[in-house]
Amino acid sequence: MTTGKSRRPTKPSRAPAAKKTTARNDQAMQRASRRPRAEPADDAGRMFVSALARGLDVLGAFRAGDRALGNLELAERTGLPKPTISRMTHTLIQLGYLTYEPRSATYQLGARALALSYAALANLDVRKAALPIMTRLAEDSQLHVGLGTRERLTMLNIESCESDALIGLRLPPGSRVPIATTSLGRAYLAVIGEDERSALLDELRAHHGTDWPKLEKAIARSTREIAKRGFCVSTGEWRKDINAVGAAIVPPNGGPVYALSFGGPAYLVSQQQLVERHGPALAHAAKAISAALGG
Repeated sequence: MTTGKSRRPTKPSRAPAAKKTTARNDQAMQRASRRPRAEPADDAGRMFVSALARGLDVLGAFRAGDRALGNLELAERTGLPKPTISRMTHTLIQLGYLTYEPRSATYQLGARALALSYAALANLDVRKAALPIMTRLAEDSQLHVGLGTRERLTMLNIESCESDALIGLRLPPGSRVPIATTSLGRAYLAVIGEDERSALLDELRAHHGTDWPKLEKAIARSTREIAKRGFCVSTGEWRKDINAVGAAIVPPNGGPVYALSFGGPAYLVSQQQLVERHGPALAHAAKAISAALGG
């Protein structure tokens, strides 16, 4: 039966492989930006406000690059039933945290949500200390430099720097990447306190299922690299075409732990370059930022 659509010419035999590679990359980016749900601690008890948590889950479902989301997308991203989503979005619209577009039946973050995000970024001391150093690294290397911290089972990018020449890797502020497979996440894991690390590893084990034994070994290797050299390497483990190094930022006077990543497409940066040049530069940058936070 004809469909009225014109048939495209047959492509060379390598085209299907290219399509599969592109599809895998797209799927990897989608998985990276998902926000795995974390259950409240058992001891949260009566102090934990479930309705508030659900409303914040709805706000947290919006990601960098999203123009608008409908009820179905919000339900899929949060794991909440659609009736609950409807109640939450109605309330958030009334409070100014969401706006509603009737023609498309979709929602966008409202002015009050934007005000919170801008206030949070403007008041982050680590961002102020890191940005000049990150900018120099990006300009000197022509690679992507990212600053992030943990958000549930992902690392949230709070600042990014990259040269105009860089292609193949765009991770703007607000984007998320996995903890277990990225140098950013593994650098964070290597330096956090034992209690947080143990609990986080338990969550990651449950989340990754049969992939966990392999990931656990890689995380242990990265922890040893951080202890020995101040940076860890991830080559093609998050995305097959991306190589990167990571280093941790630990404020000397306490406070949240952050991590830096430094990398780009595999054809631009080899593992040898990461180990010999970019890794030491990133470790030095992380130490400088940590020291600035102690002042």
